[in-house]
Amino acid sequence: MQNFSDDNLVKWLKLTQVKNGLGPARIKKILENFGGLDSLFNADNLELKSNSYFTTKILDNFKKIKEANEEPFYKIIDECKRNQITIIPMLDNLYPEKLKYIPSPPLTLFVKGNIELLNTGKKIAIVGARNASQKALEIAYNFGLELSNKNITIVSGGARGVDTKAHTGALESENKKTISVLGSGFFHYFPRENESLFDSIIRNNGLLISEHLPTFSGSRISYLQRNRITSGLSDAVFLVAAEKKGGGVVQARITHLQMKPLFCPKLDPDITPQDGLIDAVNKYGAISINSPNELISHIYNYKLKSLMI
Repeated sequence: MQNFSDDNLVKWLKLTQVKNGLGPARIKKILENFGGLDSLFNADNLELKSNSYFTTKILDNFKKIKEANEEPFYKIIDECKRNQITIIPMLDNLYPEKLKYIPSPPLTLFVKGNIELLNTGKKIAIVGARNASQKALEIAYNFGLELSNKNITIVSGGARGVDTKAHTGALESENKKTISVLGSGFFHYFPRENESLFDSIIRNNGLLISEHLPTFSGSRISYLQRNRITSGLSDAVFLVAAEKKGGGVVQARITHLQMKPLFCPKLDPDITPQDGLIDAVNKYGAISINSPNELISHIYNYKLKSLMI
């Protein structure tokens, strides 16, 4: 399915608001059984009840959201159009292939900028602690710059510290392409001090991504959940600095579960925090490296091994 009409976008947004177990896999099966959104929303109660993928709770919630006022959903679509935000449902052909196969893929992506980056080019995520040391920040910047100069798109989360430096390095390269995965909606950039960074990403042919409605202000959980998108979009993840408990270690675990190559710098007392890096190596098999070239070489070898299996 491609180029959703506004009417179908409303139906899709309504469907994604249904709770109690209506996840990506179940939605896909339901739509396959009914033959699409229009048929699903036009189905009578008997047809809905006869579908094995509708539990009683899901069905009750679906009926409520189906009958809900459509005006707020059309308002969301209009606000997105006015702000050059593209809405990409999971079933749209624009939806990135890599994300389709991760556990719990986002049902909807809201994107702004160079949409072609979703499905083209090599991508490496550079992520890490907000309170990283100066040496860690320099590594994030240098890797962002050098990898980007090799025509690799840098993916990160736009947070303070390592993320900001990775994006900045990419923006100061010849390639300039970088993707920032937000944990909030587009009307609530976080952190606020990085608004100019996000604007610069758009101006330089990069991309901003969120799985949330533009009005969503973010939450602790949403900032952790975006990690699955950051690594899911990428060919590999470079974790620069991380605490033992925090987003960095969560990203390492998710990267491992997604079976993506995970890297970190060689341990150095000047690279802090590093407790999370030690966990990344010992628990999740992170490979310690010294340079961007070494990272690229490992990825090449990793892919060769995958092809031989």
